[in-house]
Amino acid sequence: MNRLVRRALPAALLLLAACNPRTPVALAPLPDRPWTVLPGDEVKVRVYREPELNGQWVVNGKGEVFVPGLGRIMAAGLTADSLSGLITAGYSKRILDAIVDVGILRSLPVLGQVHGPGIYQAEPTMTVQQIVAKAGGIRGTSLQTPTFLLQKGRDGSRYSLAADLRLDRVSLEEGDAIIVVDPSFIERWSPWAQTLNQFGSVINIVLTMLLFSKR
Repeated sequence: MNRLVRRALPAALLLLAACNPRTPVALAPLPDRPWTVLPGDEVKVRVYREPELNGQWVVNGKGEVFVPGLGRIMAAGLTADSLSGLITAGYSKRILDAIVDVGILRSLPVLGQVHGPGIYQAEPTMTVQQIVAKAGGIRGTSLQTPTFLLQKGRDGSRYSLAADLRLDRVSLEEGDAIIVVDPSFIERWSPWAQTLNQFGSVINIVLTMLLFSKR
């Protein structure tokens, strides 16, 4: 019996882990915090009538970005508007009537039921629907309205997103992804997932009791 228990217990634990939902959809609303610049983001600058200053530069691991004519700027932690104001103010001191356009680009995975799942460059002014369109749009959903989710890279938690929500109102962090799901799929499989989860819990408890009873 001890040999059987020792063989069955790891399998039961794996079953329990597989059945346990690791990425639940959060019931609380998504925090209304704007995204801020992160290392790895790209800063796109255009200075009108000054083409030699135009370009696109990557924020380094220290959170700095090198901008021609201004040098290194600590960009990490700034919102898109704050960074734009900082760069514009810097050029205004050097260029008469400077007209500056600053943008931020971030690589954002778009996954799930889209035609071209992958990593796409997102801008703060884009909506959720627009970044999904860059991935080829929604694929193979039912007649129900598809669900847009933000999956957090740090813990796998998921938040529901409105299609017309601007990305600059989402606190996007490294490892986060936009996922498109079909609500009918969730409805069909949710009862089965709960049943398997309960079944796995029972197996885990029984086998653990058997293991300790034979010591």
